[in-house]
Parts: sequence; structure tokens; C-alpha cells
Amino acid sequence: MKNKNIFLKDTTAVISGAFSAFANIKNEIDIIIKSRLDKFINSQNLVNREDFEALEDRHEKLLAEFNLLKAKFNRKNSK
Repeated sequence: MKNKNIFLKDTTAVISGAFSAFANIKNEIDIIIKSRLDKFINSQNLVNREDFEALEDRHEKLLAEFNLLKAKFNRKNSK
């Protein structure tokens, strides 16, 4: 009976270690894929969504400021 318990504990430890190793391999593969995708995007001169949206927001703010200054300029020149 004692040998069976030792065998079960050893088997459990081996299986647990295997699952842990597979989880680590999956994480490594995810990191490698993400890295290669980032390299490809950078080589194609593409921007990610966050950078695009930040630039779009900045553009909208500058356009609003430009229109405001244009309106002030037109009011001063019309007087």
C-alpha cells in the first residue's frame, strides 16, 4: 500500500510538472509570435490602433483650435 502511495505521488508530481512545462511553452510561443508580429508591423511602417487613435484625437483638437483662431482672425479683419 505504501508503494502505491509513493507511486501515485510521483505520478502526480510528474503530471503536474508536465502541465507546468506545457503552460510555460505556450507562454513562450505567445511571446515569440507577438514579437515576430511586432517586427513585421514595424517593417511595414504600420501603426497600432492606440497610436492611431491618439494621433486622431490630437488632430481633432488642433483642427478645433485652428478653426477658433481662424474665426478670431476673420472677425478682426472684418472690423
